[in-house]
Amino acid sequence: MFPRLQQRRSPQPYTQRFPQAIPQFSPQALCAAAALALLSACTTISEPVRPQAAPLPDTERPVTRPGATPRERIIEIATQEWQRWGGQTVRLGRDDSSCVTFSPLPEPVPPGMEASFDSQAGANSNAAAPGSAPRTSADTEFDHDGRGPECLSFPDGTGMEATPLGCKLARRYWGIVGEAPSCQQVTQGAWAWSAVFISWVLRKAGLDDRQFLTGQSHSMYVVDARDGILPAPAFHIEPTPAMPRPGDLICAARGHDKYLEDVSEIGFGTTPMHCDIVVSVDPAARMVKAIGGNVQQSVSMEEIELGDSGKLDGITNSHMPWLLLMRSNLQ
Repeated sequence: MFPRLQQRRSPQPYTQRFPQAIPQFSPQALCAAAALALLSACTTISEPVRPQAAPLPDTERPVTRPGATPRERIIEIATQEWQRWGGQTVRLGRDDSSCVTFSPLPEPVPPGMEASFDSQAGANSNAAAPGSAPRTSADTEFDHDGRGPECLSFPDGTGMEATPLGCKLARRYWGIVGEAPSCQQVTQGAWAWSAVFISWVLRKAGLDDRQFLTGQSHSMYVVDARDGILPAPAFHIEPTPAMPRPGDLICAARGHDKYLEDVSEIGFGTTPMHCDIVVSVDPAARMVKAIGGNVQQSVSMEEIELGDSGKLDGITNSHMPWLLLMRSNLQ
C-alpha cells in the first residue's frame, strides 16, 4: 500500500512552515547542545521544537532485556512486532526482484483468476485455500505484478493488514500521532502506516522529544535529522552508498520522487518515502536485514542483498533505491 502522492514542492525552512520561531542549529551548535544536555540534569524542553500530535492514551510497555541500550531496545521491539505479525519475509535481490519469501497467509488470488481457481479446485494442489499452510515464493506459479515467476506479493487490500489481527496491530501505531483509523482505512493509501510504525517503535524504545519527533510521514523526521533541529538527536543523515549498522534507519524516496539524487531535495511532509529499522548486518554475505511497517501489507523483515560495492546503494534494486541512512547516535 503506497502513500497518496502529493504535489512536489521545494523544501521549506522551518521558519516558513510553522508560526512560532524554530531554532536552527549548525553542526557545531548541535554538538555543544548535546554536550550541555549530558552535563546538566536540569536541562529540559517544555515543548517540542516542531508541533507534535498528542498521542492517544496508551499503557502498552514492550518488555526488553534488562540493561538493554536504547539502540538494542529499538531492535528488540521491532523484532517483537515482526513476530506478532507472523514473521513475513521479503527478499530484495541483486536480480532487481522484490518477493515475499515467507508469509503466514495463503497466496492471494490474482485479479480475474477467481473463476479459474474455482474450476481447478481440488485439481491444482498449488492453489491455496483459506486456512491452508503458509506460502513461500517457491510454491507460487503466477507472475504477480509483472515481477517474474515465483515472486509472491500481496496487492493493496490484502495481506495481514486486512485481517482482524493486522487491523488491531496497525491501529496501535496510528495512536502515537493521535489518530484512530478504522480497519477499512488501514488498508487505504491515504492511511499508509509505515511512518507511524517507526514512530511507535522509537517512542516505545524510550526516545523523547529531544531525540526524535513522531510524524505521519517519513520525510518529517528525515528532515528533522537533516536540518539538525533537535538538541540531542538520536540520528544523523548519511547519504548512500554506505554500510548500515543495527539500529540505523535506511530510507528511500518513493512515487514521483523515487529517484531523488540528493538528500537536500527532500521536502518536509511532502516527499513520499519509506524507512526501515536495520536489525542485522552481515558484510561477508553482503546481506542487511531490516524490519519495516506496511511492507507487503504487513510488518515484514526485508532481506536486502547488497550490490557490488558491498554497501547499501540506490541502484542495486529499483524497488527500493536507498537514498540515505539515518545513522544512530545511540549506544
